[in-house]
Amino acid sequence: MHNIVYMDEFHEGDLKPLEGLRKYFQLIKEGIPEFFPKSELNECSCPACSQSKIAAEFTKYGMRYIECESCNSLWVSPRPSEIALIRYFEESKAEIFWRNEFIHMTDRKRKEKILQPWIRWITESTQEYYANARSIADIHTKQPVYLDELQKIERFQEKVLISPFLSQTVLKEHPSMRVFQEPAIEGLENQQLDVITVFDGLGMTADPFALLSAIFSALAPGGLCFLTTTLISGFDLQTLWDAAENIHPPTRLNIFSDTGLLTLVQKTGFECIEFSTPGVLDLEIVAAEQQKNSSNSIPRFIAYLLKHRDENTHKAFQEFLQAHRLSSYGRLLLRKPT
Repeated sequence: MHNIVYMDEFHEGDLKPLEGLRKYFQLIKEGIPEFFPKSELNECSCPACSQSKIAAEFTKYGMRYIECESCNSLWVSPRPSEIALIRYFEESKAEIFWRNEFIHMTDRKRKEKILQPWIRWITESTQEYYANARSIADIHTKQPVYLDELQKIERFQEKVLISPFLSQTVLKEHPSMRVFQEPAIEGLENQQLDVITVFDGLGMTADPFALLSAIFSALAPGGLCFLTTTLISGFDLQTLWDAAENIHPPTRLNIFSDTGLLTLVQKTGFECIEFSTPGVLDLEIVAAEQQKNSSNSIPRFIAYLLKHRDENTHKAFQEFLQAHRLSSYGRLLLRKPT
């Protein structure tokens, strides 16, 4: 299983401008009571290892996060159904703002630093591990701009989009893609695909095991799944914990540890070819939070590192996090056995 170290130069503000982020979080807070009445939420055990013993818990935006005592994954319970989540991602003011305004505030940097590296990862890894691949499907993307980049890949003869919440305007802009406007699990039924991408989708589904199982079934033998997700085992989330802005429902219903995510992958039958955490922002995020809110206590060693060591040391520390799979941005390449 490979672990890729990938160092690049950009900052959180390049992708998430502060004013836009504040508005997004405010719209989330306002939308959660409207879309997810507490009477309609369902209790669940750990979505990674299925255990139910609690190591810790806290509340965010009115929803309860639980840390698994066994694998240390973090998840929301009680949680909304998949139908309620799809309605939220389709209709809520927060998600409409995200798709129509927020991500376009940083189009150039997002393409350069996120989307184009995804495309290189897909094309190079497909060439290496499944050179005869002819079809690719994307599941539940929240980034219409990604579809522009996906549409440009020439090596795939068939391109499929499975998403129930993108607008007709977005869909009409990608006429070369076969579209299924339905939940991923339903859209994958009776499909035979070579490559499937699910970027951040595992964190916002009500049943991650069911989603990964559906992907496994839809792939041809030897088929590939490219997956990204946020990891609670990452440095910034472990350090900031409930104060971390990147922990928020319903987009982050499931925040796996690296151990928990591997457990889930193995349960579905996939082979994990690559599991990397090529994040570059962990230390910067912690530093920004400490500066913004000095009442948030962080470990003394981290405070010392931030104050008394230079930029070269900070870069070396971030590289250490990547090398040892301790950043909060996770990417996996999974393969269905032949």
